[in-house]
Amino acid sequence: MQLRAYQHAATESAIAHLASGHNPVLQLATGTGKSLIIAALADYYKAQGKRTWVLTHVQQLVRQNAATYERYRGITPGIVCAGLNRKDLYAPVTFATIQSMHGVLEVIQPPDLIIIDEAHRVPQDEGGQTLYAALLRRYPAAQRVAMTATPWRMDNGIIYGDGPEYFFNKLAYNYTVPRAVEDGWLCPLVGVETAFQLDLDEVAVQGDFVQTEADAAQTELWLASVARSVRELAGARKHIAVYCPTVAAAQRTALIIAAQTGWEVDVLHGGLSPVQRECVIDDFFSGHSRVLCSVDMITTGFDFPALDCIVCLRPTLSSSLWVQIQGRGTRLHESKKNCLVLDFVGNLQRLGGVDMYETFYRQRQEDLVPEEVPAVPSKPYVKKERKVYPGVRTIKAIDPMTGREATEDALLTVTVSAVNCVAVKTRRNPNQPVLLVQYACVTVEGARIDASTFIDTEQPTPQTIEFFKRRSLAVRLPSPARQLGWQMKGARQPVTITVRKAGRYWNVINENFNGEL
Repeated sequence: MQLRAYQHAATESAIAHLASGHNPVLQLATGTGKSLIIAALADYYKAQGKRTWVLTHVQQLVRQNAATYERYRGITPGIVCAGLNRKDLYAPVTFATIQSMHGVLEVIQPPDLIIIDEAHRVPQDEGGQTLYAALLRRYPAAQRVAMTATPWRMDNGIIYGDGPEYFFNKLAYNYTVPRAVEDGWLCPLVGVETAFQLDLDEVAVQGDFVQTEADAAQTELWLASVARSVRELAGARKHIAVYCPTVAAAQRTALIIAAQTGWEVDVLHGGLSPVQRECVIDDFFSGHSRVLCSVDMITTGFDFPALDCIVCLRPTLSSSLWVQIQGRGTRLHESKKNCLVLDFVGNLQRLGGVDMYETFYRQRQEDLVPEEVPAVPSKPYVKKERKVYPGVRTIKAIDPMTGREATEDALLTVTVSAVNCVAVKTRRNPNQPVLLVQYACVTVEGARIDASTFIDTEQPTPQTIEFFKRRSLAVRLPSPARQLGWQMKGARQPVTITVRKAGRYWNVINENFNGEL
């Protein structure tokens, strides 16, 4: 097996950071082959006479990662995993679940390098007794590498930093979904926030939405509307995964989708026996069942490249879970051009996409999937037209100077996703509107921030004239702001901007148009 260019670059970057004494994070989009990078790293350190552990939380990933290593190196690695009935204690490269590894710590030889797959599950070291924290504290001399598509946590943010509370301290490599799509290694997603958004106003939040309450909010009337919408929007899709909040909701949803569409629908949940789960998955993979309604079973470790539609009925505040769900559809397959994501519970609006929804298609002048749906019934199922931009609102912007959450006066360079413009009145001059220019941006860590600047078009400065000139707009100044705002819709926009934090706002300091400041 040969490493792709980005896999080789990620491996080399990790090795260089480790050699410098760091504990790096490798952020790679779901489906880009983290297991091969893990294999290359483990093999490199094996050649140095060092012992490597590769830890994760589910046996499916242990099996996949160990199989990749064996194909890559031609050597059978050690495995410590109760579910796989393996307890190999003397191998130089060992793949294990964190749960099973804790059972052999008294007898297994200590590691020199610990690689953690799906490392967003590792909390900050705040003295708690989680399995990962206890193991990492037990081996302080072992270096660490984090592998994840989402290097942040809902409870305490980015998983790396310079403080003693962090187990990882550097982001060594970042291969994003847009880059992977552009390079031809991932399939693009088409994200549609559907007409029939679930009313979550009465659903409690305890860390995340209480899923039993989300279940109760999903009435048969609402599910019937969902099923008709799925039939209309996903009629040409062959493999449809439906993410549900509870087992009862999955069973109810399966019955209603089958009745509304005539399609074969199955249900997958943790209460099934291993044999039953295997039969359900085999039927879905073979196409015998077209729709699979699941509860927490087809996220991490679920690898089915032909999946061409994701239907989300599970609301969440967890951006990492949301990215993991969407990532199930990004793998390439000859049977699909893209994967359709139908969101019925506000996740797209709340958390964003995976950085390539509308932008990827519009840059290539391709058509998005239309949002025409059956007639909208009475409230609360009111269609809401919203624009979704890249970036995740539930993680914080990081100041590159400190490696910590950006505070007052922090300067960041961020990528611009879109620029909107509107005439507004200000307290300074309530009788003379100015242009409020708003930038939807994403940081290098994937955080969504909104920046702004004000342009006075009736008392223009040289900077105002330059602002329009750089956008290739020939406007007559002075002019009322409301007469110029419409011209901004077709204007050239900056690639990146530099912003400064001012309280809860971000002010634009300068703009970069393809290298032209």
